[in-house]
Amino acid sequence: MKRAVRIALLLGAIVASLAFAGGALAAYTPKLVVSHDPLAPQGGGKTDISVSFDQNDDATARVLIYAAPGYTGSLGSPGQAVGTAEAQVLTSIAPTQPIPVKGAIMADDPSKYTVPATSCTGSPTHTAVWILQLEAAGQQLLVPAYIDAVTAPAEAALGSFKITVCLPSPYIPPSAGGATLGAKLVSATLHLNNVYVLPSQNGEYPWTLIATPYNVGTATVNAAGTVQARAFVRLPVLLGLRAKYTKKTKTYTLTGKLTENLQGLSGVAVQIFSGPSAGKLKKTKTVTTGASGSFSLKAGAKKTQYFQARVAVPARSTPCTGGVPGLPCASGTVDPFSAKSATVKTAKHK
Repeated sequence: MKRAVRIALLLGAIVASLAFAGGALAAYTPKLVVSHDPLAPQGGGKTDISVSFDQNDDATARVLIYAAPGYTGSLGSPGQAVGTAEAQVLTSIAPTQPIPVKGAIMADDPSKYTVPATSCTGSPTHTAVWILQLEAAGQQLLVPAYIDAVTAPAEAALGSFKITVCLPSPYIPPSAGGATLGAKLVSATLHLNNVYVLPSQNGEYPWTLIATPYNVGTATVNAAGTVQARAFVRLPVLLGLRAKYTKKTKTYTLTGKLTENLQGLSGVAVQIFSGPSAGKLKKTKTVTTGASGSFSLKAGAKKTQYFQARVAVPARSTPCTGGVPGLPCASGTVDPFSAKSATVKTAKHK
């Protein structure tokens, strides 16, 4: 109960820091998806953070993304490239057809951004600042993202790091401080390299998005429209495979299991690759995991064979639980992933 109160008070401070003006509830349905490669305890490498909105949603004023508790990371030093970004935006040029924008994400000196940082987050100082160097219709869109390691106990219940981005209103002209080209965000993905390190233990790790729209037709932020979305990262993902040759029936029997956070994952298509050597594998069959995550396949073969199982699991919807108490939750997702088993060899018995 005390934790819920602390987080609720934290949300109140976030809202207050933006000097929100009241407004009607927005048509606003953000979605957050987080994926990692490799998806393993203490894995580093690549992290993709995707935020999306319905094209008809009200325009976004601010997004705040918390990496789940338990993560560690390196947020980059000034001048360092930490990844790339790609987005889809509606513009005054193409108001109904999203256009793609993309560019590098560069870390910069936080002391250069104290004024816009204060306007966006209420604080002039941040652990790091990333600049999304996007280009659209021949024009550059420089979007600062304010990055912080979270240390306050109440806020640490939501995450270990946070990313805050504020966007100009597409409802007013650029000359009045509005968005260049009237750009309204539809989706954005940050492809980060060697920034986050996953927790060391298996489990389910929730990321949290807190997003706030504008009042339609204005540059006034709509506090009443603030919602959250959650993305759950489950680790580890394990895909096992065994192969056995039966002389009597002259068949190979393959058995395996797919687990996520040590729980069997059912209904997943498993592609079986086989070939005369580990370097010459071709897709031969597809099987589906059962209720426990297990799968099996029998096949005949005349020679020694090598086998490997592969899966590609998309993001999945899940109930939105936890997060900020009392704040409406628009969506919950489970992380997408790809996995390969070890390559196994089975020789015929002479």
